[in-house]
Amino acid sequence: MPSIRRAFLFNPINMKRVIVLIDGQNLFYCLKDMKISDQDVNWDKLLMSLIQPDDELIRTYLFRPQKILDNPFTAYRIRQHIVYFNYREYLADYNSDKSKTPPAILTQIEQDAIKAESWLKDEIRRFAYIETKYDELSSEFHDFEIVKKGMVKVDPFNQKYLGEKGVDIALAVKMISLSVNNSCDKIILVSGDYDYTEAIRFVKDRMMKMHIVKIHKGVPPKNKNTSKELSFLADRLIDIYESQIKVEFLKDVK
Repeated sequence: MPSIRRAFLFNPINMKRVIVLIDGQNLFYCLKDMKISDQDVNWDKLLMSLIQPDDELIRTYLFRPQKILDNPFTAYRIRQHIVYFNYREYLADYNSDKSKTPPAILTQIEQDAIKAESWLKDEIRRFAYIETKYDELSSEFHDFEIVKKGMVKVDPFNQKYLGEKGVDIALAVKMISLSVNNSCDKIILVSGDYDYTEAIRFVKDRMMKMHIVKIHKGVPPKNKNTSKELSFLADRLIDIYESQIKVEFLKDVK
């Protein structure tokens, strides 16, 4: 006959309700360094490895940007930017009477503008394609929800990404909302971003447990993405290693 203590520990009534919150962009770049995409991951296996024996995983929320911030980049503004930063001595003539601007300069401005516009269009198309892949993830895995908030900032003139806007705020608000509504007993955060420290303090002040996933890359394993402040605040740090992900948590792993 099992002991009373053992029966109590494994009684479903005492299961702790767990919600996982994932900073999608943070994880995306972390996996990208490992040459892994989000779609390669067997999320059921990975998520189950994060919880403890007396945990019940209720739901996972992966936060990612809703769109690329493209509204500042109209045809007019793109050309104004190029003239202002690259051909400022011709700015007055360009705006008042373009015929006063040397033809070679006009040609270069137009070529630079077309190059920027083409890059931006390609990135918007690529972002839309990635969106469909994330939508597939939410239907492929149980209780896995994609939350689309905020925007990605880009620089089409230098063809690079500048980071996201509003995604971390949405995740922090969700964290606080879960604690205020007593929606779970424990939150597992997959991110090492310092910006979440105040939200984590709020959650802990309401006596909710905070576990933080710390992903180590390379051999020997290194982690440069988790701030010390987050590590100190965590009730429990969950270490995940690149070798572990590639061996245990990819879709082709049986």
